[in-house]
Amino acid sequence: MLKDKLTEAKPDFTVVAMPDFFLDYLVSFPGKLEDMTKAFAEVAGRGGGNLVGWKHSVGRGGNCSNLVAQLARLGVRATPVIETDAIGHAVLAKALPNVDLSHVRTTGTLSSTIALEADHSGRRVNVMLSNPGSHASFGPEKLSEDDKTLIRESNFVVVLNWGQNQKGTDLAETVFQIAKEGSAVTFFDPGDPTPNLGEVEGLNQRVLTSGLVDVLSVNESELVKLAANVKDEAAQEENPLFEAAGVFSMLGVRVDLHTPEYSATFIDGQRERVPCLKIQPAKVTGGGDMWNAADIYAQGLGLEHSERLVFANATSAAYLRKTGVEPASLEEILKEANALEQFIER
Repeated sequence: MLKDKLTEAKPDFTVVAMPDFFLDYLVSFPGKLEDMTKAFAEVAGRGGGNLVGWKHSVGRGGNCSNLVAQLARLGVRATPVIETDAIGHAVLAKALPNVDLSHVRTTGTLSSTIALEADHSGRRVNVMLSNPGSHASFGPEKLSEDDKTLIRESNFVVVLNWGQNQKGTDLAETVFQIAKEGSAVTFFDPGDPTPNLGEVEGLNQRVLTSGLVDVLSVNESELVKLAANVKDEAAQEENPLFEAAGVFSMLGVRVDLHTPEYSATFIDGQRERVPCLKIQPAKVTGGGDMWNAADIYAQGLGLEHSERLVFANATSAAYLRKTGVEPASLEEILKEANALEQFIER
């Protein structure tokens, strides 16, 4: 049981993550997406007005700051490298009270997102309206010598949200090259690649297939887009997701795939798969970030692959059950993990 392994666990590894913080405004519609758009049209048709009865939540967002928040809640020394403005720094200081923010600079502009959540095709989805602010141009030239030292000395080095960063390939390549000067595990989650699709081939050549990435964490849509021009003609997989993941894994990258139904890890042509609990989420935004944090935490503690996936699935579920943006506690996560372990044993 995971509870026996983790109740007394004391993480002694360090994580550095970059480069995004977003001020998130989550708006949850109590119904279907088509009803939400119909409501918009009706209000517009009468010349404007109010829509009431929606749940609102505002606070810390962005892949990097969410991941750091969850790791910090679990007792990990995680340090973000971010460029924002004074308002963003103030929000981070409030949201991450016990985190080292000395690598967060206020020389940029605030990144912000409005996330609209509604039901669609049998699942809860979010549509994010983002202004990437300084994140859009966070390249390696923004790294200070102190940042580079931190990267060399950390146990895990994490680069996130490549899709909204016009200099994302340059950043990932440089950061992971610096990380390889030490002994860090390099962890990459590109986020939604759609805004940056023209750069996917360069990302694959310079970063994903060059030996710089140890772990690639993606959802199903992200994996398909990244693998579009990386094919294995000899692949025998009938599942295109598994084929895509298998191609990257044979190139030396561990692929961690998380979907609403299951998560899976692919390494050296082998795979491990664990189902997800079916829950009624209070929100859907941020679940992938918490999954990544738990994935790193479990690896840092040396858990087996199946245990790592159970812990990551449980962390995401525990977070999504909660209103607001407060990360899940270890107690909340272990409650979900116990339920998932019991489900798997049936």
